[in-house]
Amino acid sequence: MRGKVKNMWMVAAALAAAVSGCTLDGPALEQEFTDSSYINFTVKGEVEHRFDPLNWQTVCSLSEGEFTVCNDNMSDFYILRCSSVPREEGDEVVCDVTWTTYSDIKKKKGLDFKVTKADVSSGAVWLWCSSAMIGAAVIIDE
Repeated sequence: MRGKVKNMWMVAAALAAAVSGCTLDGPALEQEFTDSSYINFTVKGEVEHRFDPLNWQTVCSLSEGEFTVCNDNMSDFYILRCSSVPREEGDEVVCDVTWTTYSDIKKKKGLDFKVTKADVSSGAVWLWCSSAMIGAAVIIDE
């Protein structure tokens, strides 16, 4: 009986947290983003865009340090303009970020990102900005 009461308490606590609007903190959001295997763009834990290889494309300009991930008609996208090309876990870069929402185009300038994960075989790099809680995965196409 004790186990059932404990489980009921845990379910009630989780439900209360969800209803009260509790959210994960920055380090937990960073970990959630880094653990993802998707090429995506997140803001405060919400996935704004997820790359779909059938309807999306990635473009990079290494000379400009610019990465674009967009759907085929450019109605949904995110763009990172970085101070240098991020390549390895631990690299830090300053980026200007532009992205679409369901009703707007958002821009943030001068954000500090660090590479939290890099996959050499695919060229994918996951970048996290702890101050804005923005995660952006890009593909370095060389």
